[in-house]
Formats: sequence, structure tokens, C-alpha cells
Amino acid sequence: MALTWRAATPMRRWAVGLLGLTAVAGTSLVTTAPASAATGSQSVVVSQDCTSSRIRVVLLNPTSAATTFTVTWPGAGTWTSAVAAGDRSDLYFTKPSGTDYSFHTTTPQGLDNTTSGTLNCSTSMAAQVSTECPRNTDGSLPATHRLKLTLVNRSDAAKTFTVAWPGRSGSPWTRTVAAHSSDDSLYWTVANGAAYSLHTTATGFDRTESGTATCGLGAGTPGMNTQTLFEARTSTSAGTPISGMNRRNAAGTGYESYTGTAVSVRIPSMAVTNNGTIIAMTDARVDSAADLGGASNNIQVAMRRSTDGGASWTPASTVAHTDTTTEGYGDSSLLVDRSAGPNGKVYAFINYAPAPGVGYYGSKAGSNSATDKTAMHIRYISSTDNGATWSAPVDLNPQVKSVSWAGMFASSGHGIQLSSGRLVQPIVYNESGVDHAGNIYSDDHGVTWHAGASAGTGVNENKAIQRSTGQVVQNLRSNSGGNRWYATAADTAAGTDVAGAFGTAWNSGLIDPGCNSDELSYLKPTDVSASGYPTRTAVALQSNNASTGRSELTVRVSKDDGVTWPHQVLIKSGEAGYSTTAVLGNGSIGDLYEIGATGGIVFSSFTLDWAQQS
Repeated sequence: MALTWRAATPMRRWAVGLLGLTAVAGTSLVTTAPASAATGSQSVVVSQDCTSSRIRVVLLNPTSAATTFTVTWPGAGTWTSAVAAGDRSDLYFTKPSGTDYSFHTTTPQGLDNTTSGTLNCSTSMAAQVSTECPRNTDGSLPATHRLKLTLVNRSDAAKTFTVAWPGRSGSPWTRTVAAHSSDDSLYWTVANGAAYSLHTTATGFDRTESGTATCGLGAGTPGMNTQTLFEARTSTSAGTPISGMNRRNAAGTGYESYTGTAVSVRIPSMAVTNNGTIIAMTDARVDSAADLGGASNNIQVAMRRSTDGGASWTPASTVAHTDTTTEGYGDSSLLVDRSAGPNGKVYAFINYAPAPGVGYYGSKAGSNSATDKTAMHIRYISSTDNGATWSAPVDLNPQVKSVSWAGMFASSGHGIQLSSGRLVQPIVYNESGVDHAGNIYSDDHGVTWHAGASAGTGVNENKAIQRSTGQVVQNLRSNSGGNRWYATAADTAAGTDVAGAFGTAWNSGLIDPGCNSDELSYLKPTDVSASGYPTRTAVALQSNNASTGRSELTVRVSKDDGVTWPHQVLIKSGEAGYSTTAVLGNGSIGDLYEIGATGGIVFSSFTLDWAQQS
């Protein structure tokens, strides 16, 4: 939910503190220790993050007993961190490029490791080629495309790039890109199928990209395609027509269905069904950009679908609106039960605000009735035909809301199905004035739902991820902003339990401006067991802003269960907000994101190889 959060409440359990180091220019490292996940014994992994100028030290305890890690950097300090059995903790340091470091890490059980290296982000740059791929009204490709080159400078000094396209008028071009910034001002309108060749150089960087300018992510074409799915109604845009919207009739005696537009489109959600259909949803904020419960509260949920991997999309339609325009539905989250029939069953969780002023923070404790008008509700609609049609809303408050909770909402984007078959949807709730992250879950394919334990306090929008070990971790947005936090479900040996307690939350050191981001396992819809449930993988994707503000939307790739994130690719230069990801039927990746309150909802698709180019 796109809330303006109140003053932060401290985390329920703080891991190690923020180390008190002053933020300075870009940092990175070359390490002498292997960056690999723990394999049954205690270990320490040191990695770099040039997007936020940090060294990350990950303390891993996959053993069955709690321990305390002691980390010493001679001349800099000593830190201790208590790590529960099967859990981990992170330290991070911000230092200038060129700094030598040495970490000596020990545990009482015998770990004794020294990792040394030199921070160096001086040559961290990229030149990314992509294609804008809107379709004609009949679904065909237009005769021309916009070919875009995005220059990325993650180094700690400004860089001047020179871009040459042999034979192209105006070549070469130069752009100076500030440290830890990007530039996407170079683009060319070219015929569909035209050849291109871009040679980009800068001090310490030399890259040539050649291919054919068309859409589809095939070999020899740009590695990312982008198109806008939902546009807001603004002074320069008529907005995307959305059928099936609800409004008061002209006589003022009732309500009628119409095709209309919204002044704001926000809060993306996305999932891919078993047959590869992509479902994309958003808030259609009809009258204002305000969140649920704010202003007129007239928010309805719109959808578009694609059956060809995101190349073309159905017209926008309304999948959920309330009986009146003073009630609101929004902040959708999609979850697919892979085992429920040939198409799977899709749940779209939607949050219901019964009146203006009754948003998350305007809600009151004391009731979990399905008809309660004093607090927000979590409801769901479901589909068994790949999103073509949807059921009537089902109210979950009687099943999952404690009467001691005030506000509660489903965290937007997507939920997950565990390898056991359990369905898990992350939520946020407020109890006694404190914000909590948690989950609701179902073990009977959505017939009944239950509330799990708190995964942390002083946090809000979140995602659940199952690691290759079976453990479930919660990726948490902190009320204080600054960084992502994590917590591990404490009793997840079989990978099925988010009902019980979570362990100590730890600060990951991954930068976050205070935005709803995403993390998910890299699993295609067909990556299922004999029971039809998702398998497990150590490969994970994270989509978030690589900035202290809501800009520079970046997708990171980890191949060791999120211990290190060695690859990152810029999806959107400049302004970008909430984002959600999905693995498409052909193995490519979709990222659905918003650009402010009125900049639209954009879909980008790209290959895993392209995401690992830097």
C-alpha cells in the first residue's frame, strides 16, 4: 500500500547495528575468499555492491545450534553478532574506493577466517540496449521502433561516454554521467528489422552492441523490450480506457458501468499462470492519487492479460469495484496455485476500504466481522481460466484478522506457493500502534486461510521467498527506509511453516529508499514437482530502486540464495516506484513497475543473460 508512513517504530529484534560509518563515495571490493553459500558449516562471505557503495559481510550459520560471530577489522573495530541456528546476519560498510580491508571472523565452534582485499568500483559501468515495443491497435508491430541506449555509471567519479554508430548521422555522441547515476537520453527511431551497431567507450570501459532492432528477445536483438500498459489521465495523456468501471448515474439514483480513465494508476501486481498467461493489475485511482481511504476513496482494480509472453495485451478492464464510489478496492496481489487443475487457480488479493477516512491508519481494532465498516479488509477474487473471468469477492477478515489489530492489508505484488503446496500471501497489520509484517496462508488450496506469526515490527510491505534449503525468509521494507531487512521463519526445516515465530531480523545492507520492492525465486511456471508444486532454486531476483530516492529501478540476480548479488541491470533510469516481477513461460523475466502517481504502469521483459551482463 502506498502509504505515507508515520514515525518509525524500532524493529522487533535488531541484528547488528549500522556500524556508525559515514557514507562516502563509491565502494566495492576484490576479495580473496570465495563468494559461495554455506554448505552445512559456519562461514563468512564478503561481497561488493557498487550500486550503493558498500562492502557486505554475510555471517552464515546453517548448523543446528545458535552461535556468536566475532568480526575484526584491524584498525577499524570489532563487531559481534548472535546468529540463530539455520539463520544469518549481515554487516555492511561504506568506504571510499581504494581502501584496503581485512576481516578476521571467528566463532566458538571453530570458524577462523580472514578475508582481505581492496575496494574498487572505479570501472563499474554498463551500456544497455533496449527496444520500446508498443503494438498497433490490431496487435501488429509498428513499422518503426525506438532503440534506446542506457549508460550506467556505478563508479565513484563522473564518466564521459562516447557512443559511435558507424554510418549513422550525428555519430559519435558524448554523454557525461555523474557518479552512481545513469543517462538514457540517447535513442533512435529505426525501422523494424533494421541493423544497428553501437560502440561505447569511456575510461576503463569498451563495449560493442550489434544486432537487429526488433521486439521479441530473440538472438541478435536487444535484450529488453518495454511498453506502457496503463496510462493516467493527465494534461498530456487521455489515459488508458478501462471497461467495466463503476460510477454514479446521471440521475443520481444508482450506479452504472462505463468505460473510463483514471487520474492516477499505481500499485502493480503480476503473475504468470500455468499455461504462460501473464496477468497484470493496477489501481485505477479514478479521482485522485490518494491511497485507499484517502480523498473520495474511489479506487477500482484494472487488469490486462497477455497470452504471447508480453508481446500483446488485452484491452484494460475492471476486475474489482465496490458497490458505490465512496468504497474502494486496491493494492492487488496475485498468487497462483500451480496444482489446482490444468490452468492452476489464481487468487487476486484486494484490500477493501469501506469509506473515506478508513484507510490503514484510519482503521480501528475491535472487530473482524465481514461487514465491519471501521477497518480495512482483505478480500480475494479467484479465477480458474487464466484470468479471463473472476469470482465474486470473498472477505477474509473473519478468518485472518485478530480483533486486536486495527489496520491490515495484503502486501501488493504477488504471494508464493511453497514446495509443500502451502499458499502464502504477505500482509501488514497494526497492533497497539505498532506496524508488523506477516503472512496469511492456506494448506487446503485456498478453502481456508490462517494468519501466521509476526515476521518483524517497524516494517511494512514485504515479500516471502523460499530458499533452496526450504527455508522461508521475509524481505521487509523498513518504516525508517534506508535498507531492506530480512527475517527467517525459525522452524522451517521442511520449508512449510510461516505460522510459527520468525528469528531475529537483520539489516541486509541492500539499499532501499522506502519503497515496495520485490524478490522471488527464478522458477518458470512449469518448474513443478510430481505433485504440481513449485520446485526450489538458489537463483533469486530482486527488483528495487538502487538509490536513496525512488529512482534507478534495478534488478539484481543472486545464485546463492541471496547471500550475494553479483549481477545487476538497470531497468528504468530516473523516476520509478513500486515494482513486481515474474518469470515468464519461456524463461525470460517480466518486471511491472510504476512511474510516480501519473507516469504510468510499464512492463519490461528481458532475458536472464541480459540481467547478468554487469
